[in-house]
Amino acid sequence: MAYTASEIITMAQRLLVDVEDDAYLDDMLSYFNEWQRRFATETQCVQKVEPTSVRADTYSYADLARQIDDASDLVDVARVELIDNSGVGTAIYPLPKSELSDLKTLPLTASIFPTRYSLFAKQILFDLHSSADVSFVIRVYCSIIPNDLTSTDATTLIPDQWAQAGVHYLCYCARISDRDANLANGHFAEYEAIRMQAALLYKSQMEA
Repeated sequence: MAYTASEIITMAQRLLVDVEDDAYLDDMLSYFNEWQRRFATETQCVQKVEPTSVRADTYSYADLARQIDDASDLVDVARVELIDNSGVGTAIYPLPKSELSDLKTLPLTASIFPTRYSLFAKQILFDLHSSADVSFVIRVYCSIIPNDLTSTDATTLIPDQWAQAGVHYLCYCARISDRDANLANGHFAEYEAIRMQAALLYKSQMEA
């Protein structure tokens, strides 16, 4: 199942001993979206595989995010594949990732297909001449930041097993608003323990 914002908010309100489920209600969706953005950024737990057309020697994270449903931005790129339809059938070639310094020393040829890529300033850079007339398709394996939800009835892209991280983060935000540092710190410690577990898991996947 995919949790709705309402379900996670309700669990947080119960943990806050809010019997009527209505305390902090005006702020809870804002807290929820803050949690989504932070958790997705710090753990890379929301992952996508997206094909896209490229017509230059660089391609920005923002351009790719605009193509992905429910993505506000990219966190990182783990893998890039070149999809070649020029022959019979479709050939897929994983592009090696290069250090930026190595990429810059490559000959500036008028090649129409890249042979490697690098990442810099939230862009994917290819070993192509900046003035070359290019058009090719790549498939990008990446982690994203989900769009903010506008309704508590909407579902989150954060995987189900990390729902308790959201519950504790919402409780943390509520206790901070109450200026109750002791209870807030307790919830944040619980959140951090879950976040670190998730970060280790998805880091290993992104680096595999």
